Amino acid sequence: MGNIIVASSLERKFEKLNSVARRESLKILKILKKDRVSIEIYLVGDRKMRELNKKFRGKDNPTNVLSFQSPKGFIFPQEFGGFKTKNKFLGEIYLDISQIKKEAKILWKISLEDFFLKLLIHAILHLSGYDHKKKSDRIKMEKKENYVFHRLRHRIISN
Repeated sequence: MGNIIVASSLERKFEKLNSVARRESLKILKILKKDRVSIEIYLVGDRKMRELNKKFRGKDNPTNVLSFQSPKGFIFPQEFGGFKTKNKFLGEIYLDISQIKKEAKILWKISLEDFFLKLLIHAILHLSGYDHKKKSDRIKMEKKENYVFHRLRHRIISN
């Protein structure tokens, strides 16, 4: 079995994006040459994201994306998303669709689709071990983000 992505909207108004998040995540993993991994993606609004950001980062405001890498030694269930699996669980991604809509238009001046995709790539890279704490790590991560984004946008996805 290949990669498994379970995408769930925690608000009814975002449900139509579940399939987009799942489909694009599978493409991202293919470009990154990740196989036999599983990720949970949650599409949320400002209230839930603010709660998570306060609890885990000490910041009392919503943010566009949070990712939580699975802890070392995490025992992953043999059934995930309705599938029997021996996949490695990479972790969870939370995307605040309300915040993404605001930021795409006002801050980044790019399409909602492109910004959503960039944040999804960013979060999956975090789950894959990338970070941006040091300048050299940030440069490496940004380079990989741009590479993946370019391949997705130009439909360059090979085996």
